[in-house]
Amino acid sequence: MMQPYKLVTLVLTLGLLAVSLAPAQAITAKGGSAVMMDDGEQVKLEYLGTDRLRITSDADEGYMLMRGDKLYAVAQQGGQAMVFDLTAAVASMGGMVESQGVWDEEIQDILELTNTGQSEMVAGIRGEIFTMTYIDGRGHKQTSNMVLSKDDSIVALTRAMNAMTKLMITASGGQLPPGVIKMEERILSQGYGVLRQGDDFVFTEISTTEPPASSFELPAKPMKLPSMGQFN
Repeated sequence: MMQPYKLVTLVLTLGLLAVSLAPAQAITAKGGSAVMMDDGEQVKLEYLGTDRLRITSDADEGYMLMRGDKLYAVAQQGGQAMVFDLTAAVASMGGMVESQGVWDEEIQDILELTNTGQSEMVAGIRGEIFTMTYIDGRGHKQTSNMVLSKDDSIVALTRAMNAMTKLMITASGGQLPPGVIKMEERILSQGYGVLRQGDDFVFTEISTTEPPASSFELPAKPMKLPSMGQFN
């Protein structure tokens, strides 16, 4: 069985590192897929527009699915697919999502963001290297580098990731941290998407081939997610 807390943490982390709210410029990419490495684990992302996103981790026997304004966790048990209403589950958890330490080491405030003038190839896309100085959730000053690109495919994927993050945070009753707002203003309002964030995550493959619509269909009728204690 998949670990719901782990999926929640993954989505929130992705959103904190790759948020884009306002459409700074029109993009032509409608759908695609990507593979990323996140803390040594391989994660596959498939998207269509900004309202359908599927995230599959090699560490879980299932996947997370966003369809419009709903999130679902899909798991396999005994050869049968089970679908859980993750939006409702997160809403019932309320402040528990934040208390699990999701925000503890994330970006709370950005002090400086500088384009180094250097470039780096990430998953076949050339991006610009930036140095970021920020304050983490524990109040410590940190410095990291990130690779940004205005490539349509990575911008479109970034927006789809953010849509899922916003939905998760809204369901839990939380608000975006100030650092996320600054990332929007300083990075994504300029039309960039994120290819790599320090050593936290990096995309290894990016494809502009649209995944089939069936990838975003529910394989079974949604059920209420069991008590979180059953997954420990």
